Amino acid sequence: MTSILLVDDHPLVQDGLKMRLEANPGFTVVGTAADGEQALTMAQQLNPDIVLTDINMPKLNGIQLLEALSEQSPNSKVVMLSMHDNKEYVQNAMRNGAKGYLLKDIASSELISALEAIANGGRYISAGVSKLLFDNEPSASKASLTKREQQVLRLLATGCGNKKIADSLSISIRTVETHTLKIRRKLELDSSAAMIKYAIEHYGSDS
Repeated sequence: MTSILLVDDHPLVQDGLKMRLEANPGFTVVGTAADGEQALTMAQQLNPDIVLTDINMPKLNGIQLLEALSEQSPNSKVVMLSMHDNKEYVQNAMRNGAKGYLLKDIASSELISALEAIANGGRYISAGVSKLLFDNEPSASKASLTKREQQVLRLLATGCGNKKIADSLSISIRTVETHTLKIRRKLELDSSAAMIKYAIEHYGSDS
């Protein structure tokens, strides 16, 4: 059972989300908070598996809450649920450790699928947001990646390590390492962390 803390300053949104999530036998809503400070306190007390939070909130906004939770409640996975399909918001959230970025206009079935994926160790970005990020990617970067390298990035975006990528693609771990090195060189990424960030931002909802 995946425990969820809902954070939104609109009671109707809270009620609707709680009803939809608790209709799924795999989820339980352990609490609701109306602002970031309240959410931080409740997360420390309840230690939920997932904190599903809006971005625009009083006292602490979603990004500030995310930063605080990464230090004070690191076991909780933070997922943004926002009306903003803004590239800067998404990149800021993922850079600070969010496991997902979902838009409020997604279907309830996609919400459930996204939270299931995140609960199982993956990451998820709404299709509309992923398209926004991908469409703004430099064309040279798109063209330079082979099909296999893009497959590796998609698997990285879901949280797979080298061994799992190797098993999924039926290749050796050494071959995976070669692909990741080539990806970093082509995209001029200075670290493995930067490559994973790139994978999340551009391939996070493909799987």
